[in-house]
Amino acid sequence: MLEEKISTIPSKPGVYLMKDSAGKVLYVGKASSLARRVRNYFGPHARLHAITPGLIPHVKDIDYIITDNEVEALILENNLIKKHKPKYNVKLKDDKRYPYLKITTENFPRLSMTRIIERDGAKYFGPYVHARATRQTLKEITKAFPIRTCDLTIEEGANHRPCLDFHIGRCLGPCAGLASKDEYQEVIKNVSLFLKGNGEIILKELTEKMKEAASQLDFERAAQIRDRINNIQRILEKQKVSSTPAYAGAGEDQDVIGFYQKDDEACVQIFMVRGGKLMDREHFFLTGTEESSSTEILTAFVEQYYQDASFVPKTIILQNEVEMPEAIGAWLEAKRGASVTLHIPQKGRKLSMVKMAAKNAMSILEREKHQTVFKKEDNPALLGLRDLLSLPRQPYRIDAFDISNLGGDMAVGSMVVFQDGEPEKSEYRRYRIRTVKGQDDFAMMREVITRRFRRALEEETPLPDLVLVDGGKGQLNAALMALRDVEIEEKQPIIGLAKKFEHIFLPGQSDPIILSDRDPILHLIRRIRDEAHRFAVAYHRKLRGKTLTESVLDHIPNIGPKRKQSLIQHFGSMEKIREATIDELRSVKGITQKIAEDIRKHLGSGG
Repeated sequence: MLEEKISTIPSKPGVYLMKDSAGKVLYVGKASSLARRVRNYFGPHARLHAITPGLIPHVKDIDYIITDNEVEALILENNLIKKHKPKYNVKLKDDKRYPYLKITTENFPRLSMTRIIERDGAKYFGPYVHARATRQTLKEITKAFPIRTCDLTIEEGANHRPCLDFHIGRCLGPCAGLASKDEYQEVIKNVSLFLKGNGEIILKELTEKMKEAASQLDFERAAQIRDRINNIQRILEKQKVSSTPAYAGAGEDQDVIGFYQKDDEACVQIFMVRGGKLMDREHFFLTGTEESSSTEILTAFVEQYYQDASFVPKTIILQNEVEMPEAIGAWLEAKRGASVTLHIPQKGRKLSMVKMAAKNAMSILEREKHQTVFKKEDNPALLGLRDLLSLPRQPYRIDAFDISNLGGDMAVGSMVVFQDGEPEKSEYRRYRIRTVKGQDDFAMMREVITRRFRRALEEETPLPDLVLVDGGKGQLNAALMALRDVEIEEKQPIIGLAKKFEHIFLPGQSDPIILSDRDPILHLIRRIRDEAHRFAVAYHRKLRGKTLTESVLDHIPNIGPKRKQSLIQHFGSMEKIREATIDELRSVKGITQKIAEDIRKHLGSGG
């Protein structure tokens, strides 16, 4: 039956779907000639294919869809992979988790963060990798461009009371009729240009407008534009990974793509060159790569990444060739609206950039792979630590410490415990700093470790095989003083891991131990250090959040947790809530006229 179906497949471009006996899609592929491609998998003269040994024995049926050309086949293949998630296709890992910035299609569009791309005509920018960094970018953009972020529906002629964002220059106030459509669209245009990496163009235009305003003696407007220019320049400086004038091509927009594959996973690193400067870099993971060639891996990534990417550069520099390059090039050109070059460098700066991207990808994937936990005697990192530090035995239990404070305010310490190379969360401990005033991290570290080991000695609980402190010589010496205070300095092994270069410091040694970034010992202690830092910061944030929400708002009628949170998020501080007018308070979701009046009354202000 399968052979008969294969014999009827036409020699036209399209997509084929290989299925098992239950009808489940195992693999989706595209081809300029369906007949030729599918026959390559079967028969005594079948072309050897990387996925053939694992896939073909399970294939019991094949469906196909004819398309008008190769580009349509490519697009359809992407959509079907997303829909069916076939076992034998290389897939962009967790692609739905990546956040995007979105400009809506409303009369007066707004900017927001989303994880879902819809076919709603909106402009999407991304994907970004880190949600927190994306939120920070969103916040910084509103400082530089007065685009609204509220969810208010604004019709022509709207006459709402403008909110605080208008008064602090972060919105033009279209809800109050204070900005024309043309004026607001100019803002939208600039935000779009900025998110596409064309910040220098905007700076040039704003500089001309500032000069024009100054020449007309409109110094207030000139000052506003100057502040906007300064905000944009600050964002651009934060984005720049390097200020080298020309990384790969003078003044060009390019993506440089390198990858590293190991077992069933690959990591892809993209260097985003804008205007000839390396502006950002992101990494992504691909799954199902164990039986895939380098060509298949790179093809899968290019297709899946650029399907939803907001920006396609003029040149894409690749580590190796991709399948159907003409079709992919035509598809990318249609998305970009201009010519796109797929380039595989053979020498020079571009080749160096590709190698650098691949090297970064290898480092990231190796780090991820080494987080796989080994058990007891099989853990090379623990064995390596034993030998490196001349410990009497393999460090079964490791206690790690970190301090978190903001100018000495609400300082806290953390202790995390790893047993057999794995976190033992039931043993984690948090400490409020009691005896140290001001910002003295060394004294805080000494207090935390003194308390931890004094209690251990009092309760006669076993000591750890190794103590790890987050920091260099200063933190290590503070920890040693704590061990001396409880008289166990000589018998408690301890090391410090410095933040900047990740050098390992030992007691009594001036020179640090420097390990290769690929060394499993460094991967393990870095992981433990990062967990101690995360635990400390989480506790510190929890305390700060609790302090922010414990306020006089708790004593105002009809102000529950949700309204209190909305007020604090909207105004940012109690002081600004005190200063807000009734109309400004009413602009907050859930605050009625009566509640606004009660807030003003309880905060000691008049109408």
